[in-house]
Amino acid sequence: MDQQAQAKYGPWALITGATSGIGRELARQLASNHMNIVAVGRRQARLDALATELKAQFGVTVLPVPANLRDPVAIRTIVSSTEGLDIGLVILNAGAELTGSFVQVDETAHLQLAQLNAIAPMQLAHHYGRRLAARGRGGLMFVSSLFAYQGVPYVAHYAATKAYLLSLGEALHVELKPHGVDVLVLSPGLTSTEMTANMPIDFSKLPLIPQQPQQVAAVGLQALGKKATVVSGLLNKMMAWENRLMPRSTPVSLLGFLIKRALKEGVRPEGRVA
Repeated sequence: MDQQAQAKYGPWALITGATSGIGRELARQLASNHMNIVAVGRRQARLDALATELKAQFGVTVLPVPANLRDPVAIRTIVSSTEGLDIGLVILNAGAELTGSFVQVDETAHLQLAQLNAIAPMQLAHHYGRRLAARGRGGLMFVSSLFAYQGVPYVAHYAATKAYLLSLGEALHVELKPHGVDVLVLSPGLTSTEMTANMPIDFSKLPLIPQQPQQVAAVGLQALGKKATVVSGLLNKMMAWENRLMPRSTPVSLLGFLIKRALKEGVRPEGRVA
């Protein structure tokens, strides 16, 4: 993102999932462009460490907001914490995964995943989308996934929640554009983050090239205001587009075969409760 970020969107950016991975890099890159950060995350110690780092390195103001988006109450916490701030950019990045057979994973885990990955982003997009539209300018970014472009066996619900964000973001790109609000869906492929490191999948057995969070964050910020969607990485772009050129069942079946083969020892495709 160029040095005009603050002039375009205003003084404050809100980022969920800001303490690690892509969210942390988005916070760093925006802070380097002189935007103050509302950092939302589950872990107070990490939020405080991020705030100290960004203040010291970039001289910006950071408001840490501890909130677990698996809990519906978290939305009220975030909204009330930002009532007096001129929020101009909202990045909905927080998310989690579930690996295993859909029917064998505990229903409670599925409900928590839906709350975190789909319902909470929808609620925040609704609240801040209204604020940005009334303001007459702003930016809204959804962090989805390459897995949003087709069903993915053994991470079926995760992929479905990311497909929800892709569809919602594409539509809001059109709806909010007349109000001066830029909407983007960023769909990363395999990225070297804590989440992927903790997944019970041997990604070296998949035809994916991992990217670094810094790369993914830069791709998203560069595309904001220019596109409705962006997939980070050339190979990932090719995989997303080839899904539109073949019967939908083909990539779904292929991914199911590859992921089942890549499940780590001790993890059965019958299911893992996360």
